[in-house]
Amino acid sequence: MSAVEIVSVVFGCVAAAAFLAFMLLYRYVRAFIEPRKREDDELIAHEKEVKKFSDEWTEEKYIRFEITSRFGYRLVGYYYDFGAEETVVLLHGHNSSHVSQLKYMELFKKLGYNVFILDHRRSGASGGDTITFGAKEKIDAEDFISYIKGKVPGIKIAGLFGESMGAATAMMLAPKIEGLGFLIEYCGYANFEGLLLRYFKSRGLTRLGSRFIGVITKCLYGFDPKDTDALRALKTVSVPVLIMHSKADEVVVFENAEMLLKAKPEADFVIFDGSRHACSYTTYPEEFEGAVRQFLEKVKAPASLREGASSGGKEGEESSSATD
Repeated sequence: MSAVEIVSVVFGCVAAAAFLAFMLLYRYVRAFIEPRKREDDELIAHEKEVKKFSDEWTEEKYIRFEITSRFGYRLVGYYYDFGAEETVVLLHGHNSSHVSQLKYMELFKKLGYNVFILDHRRSGASGGDTITFGAKEKIDAEDFISYIKGKVPGIKIAGLFGESMGAATAMMLAPKIEGLGFLIEYCGYANFEGLLLRYFKSRGLTRLGSRFIGVITKCLYGFDPKDTDALRALKTVSVPVLIMHSKADEVVVFENAEMLLKAKPEADFVIFDGSRHACSYTTYPEEFEGAVRQFLEKVKAPASLREGASSGGKEGEESSSATD
C-alpha cells in the first residue's frame, strides 16, 4: 500500500469517527431540545406520584392570557388573583408546564401574594418547536410580564420564583424587570457548563463538551449556550436573592449552587441534604416554606433592619439546612 493510500485510509477513518461522534452528540442534544412534549394530565400524574399535588389547585380561578411570542408561536399564561397587593411570577423547569408550579402557587397564596405562571415554549398550552434552556424563554417571559402589566390594572410584580430551568431563566430575567423586589432561585444551573457537570469528571471536558454542543445549537437551533449564562446575569441582580439547592440533586449538581453563591455572596443560602432534583418542597415541606417565609419577611423589613440582619449567603455560612 502506497503512502497516499495509507493517508487516505487514515483520513477516512478519522472523518468517519468524527462524523459518528457528531451524530451521537446531535442525538443527545436533540433529546433535550426536542423532547417528547408532556401533556398536563401526564404531568399531574407525575406530580401526584413523585412530588406534591392536590386536585383542589386545578379548581382555583384564574385569568388565562395568550400572546404571540416575538419568535412566532403562541404563549399562554395564568393569572391567579387572590386579592393581594403584589404578584409573584413562577417559572417552571425543562419539559414541564404551569402544572408543576401549582404547589408553589398554593405556597405564595398562603404567604399573601397573587401568582402568574407562564407555560414556556414547547410546554403546556404554549407553542414552539424547541426548548432553549432559558435563551429564548427569558425573552418570552419578559414580553409576557410587560403584556400583563398593561392588562391587569394596578398589578405589581413583587418577585420571581424559578425552579430548575425556570430558576436559570429567572436569574437572567430579573435584571430586566423594573421595580422587582426579590428573586428566589431553586435548583437552578449556573450556566450550560454547570448543567453538564454531572456528565464529565473534569472542567476541561465540560468546557469542551459545551463548545461542541454550542456548534450544534447555534447551527441547528438558533441559540448559543452563552445566552443561558445565569451566573453572569446573577452578578447584575440588585434585588435580594434566595438560593436553594439540595446536596443530593442528581440532575443539576450542587456545585451549581456554590458557583451562584460565589457570584452573589450576599444572597441567602438554604441547603437541603437529601432531596432529589426539584423535590425539596415535597421532602421538606416545613423547612422549604419556612425558608421562603423567613426570606420574604426580611425582604419586606425596613432597609435598616435588612442591612443589620445576618446573611446566610456568606461563604462558610448557611441560612438553614434540612436533613433526613
